[in-house]
Amino acid sequence: MTDSPSVHQVSASRGRVRAAYTLMCPENLVENALPHLEGVNAMPLATPRSLPARFGEYLLEFEAGGRSTRPLGAGFENFLYVLDGQGLVSTEGVSHTLEPGGYAYFPEGVEFGIETPGATRVLWVKRRYEPVDGVAAPESVVGHVDDVVHHPDDTIGGTYAPLLPLDERYDMAMNFMRFDVGSRFKMVEVHHQEHGLYMLEGEGVYYLGDDHVEVSAGDFVYMAPYCPQSFYATGSARPSYLLYKDINRDGF
Repeated sequence: MTDSPSVHQVSASRGRVRAAYTLMCPENLVENALPHLEGVNAMPLATPRSLPARFGEYLLEFEAGGRSTRPLGAGFENFLYVLDGQGLVSTEGVSHTLEPGGYAYFPEGVEFGIETPGATRVLWVKRRYEPVDGVAAPESVVGHVDDVVHHPDDTIGGTYAPLLPLDERYDMAMNFMRFDVGSRFKMVEVHHQEHGLYMLEGEGVYYLGDDHVEVSAGDFVYMAPYCPQSFYATGSARPSYLLYKDINRDGF
């Protein structure tokens, strides 16, 4: 079967670009620079250029001594998650040391700096906050994935751990999802939210739109609003991923 002209599959890789989703694999990523980041390979995984994405997600690869050269994040709310290494994050005169699994969220209006004593990889998610009359602004959050509650969920065959409060002040969620070996979603989900999914461990098969796509650690999936999706865990290790989605807003 030949792909239609509107479908592009990256040659000699697993990467795919579809109207409803994009799969980015480590072999697809190219070096990229962003202003005010020194000694950092900043690779975009999703941006508004990948329409209809309304957020940005970047994989930051810091060399030893890599750092920001001025405060970052102006005009956005920002979320940082350390994959490996160590990130020293500072904001409003306070410094936080983030080890693997450590994360920090800063609401719009709070800028941050970051430096790394050794080679470090960090996920950076940013989006413009959607204020609502009568709803208070969100607060900064710093934590570690091991210190939050991991809720059992039979509908996915594993656990989910919200890293940010789910109350109406927050218009984005960052969830740590972990699956039992051989588990699967009990339904095909369809959301009006968009998703950004980074595979942390393990492997599986994702049903996206009309496709079944193999995913493994280091892969990133962007899912557009209303993309049908479901996951089946494969392999001998429990897969996990970090999931962004917009919440508590109606999309207008």
